[in-house]
Amino acid sequence: MKRSSVRAFGIACFLIGALLTVSDMFHIPLGFNSDSNKNIKQYEEKITNLELQLKEAEEKIKSLEHNNTQTEEKQAAPSENISERSNEETQINPSTAVEEQQTEDIVTGTLYIYTGLTPAEVAQKIKDLGVINNSVEMELFLAQPEYARSLQTGQYKLNSSMTIEEIANMITGKTTE
Repeated sequence: MKRSSVRAFGIACFLIGALLTVSDMFHIPLGFNSDSNKNIKQYEEKITNLELQLKEAEEKIKSLEHNNTQTEEKQAAPSENISERSNEETQINPSTAVEEQQTEDIVTGTLYIYTGLTPAEVAQKIKDLGVINNSVEMELFLAQPEYARSLQTGQYKLNSSMTIEEIANMITGKTTE
């Protein structure tokens, strides 16, 4: 009886080892892996954050559309006779006008890079944010040897006043020299 018990125990150990090896080879979760639960929670948190950002963006779009319609209504209203205004009222300081135009034209956005994204996908995401106009140029820049395969996962605040090199240095973790 002792011999058969030991033999059964040995066979059970062999089968358990084989099962674990096969499940590891084919990436089959066995239900006791806590890492997958952590990953699921992280993705759920990311989704929640992204949904909040989407709501904020929709609110900004609505407010911009509202401001745009107000501006159009003001332009459609009859204007005063310009000749009745004094020269002081009609003069605009060119430097302040340029500054206001520059601040309005700067587009900011948050880029999320996760594992598995290619430089082409990252460049397209940056273009979709409105930070750059040409995703191909960014993709070619990221394909250079000093930037290739060094994309860092994370969240990055980008704006359209940044150069392509500054953006590439930021998302690859390179320091500017």
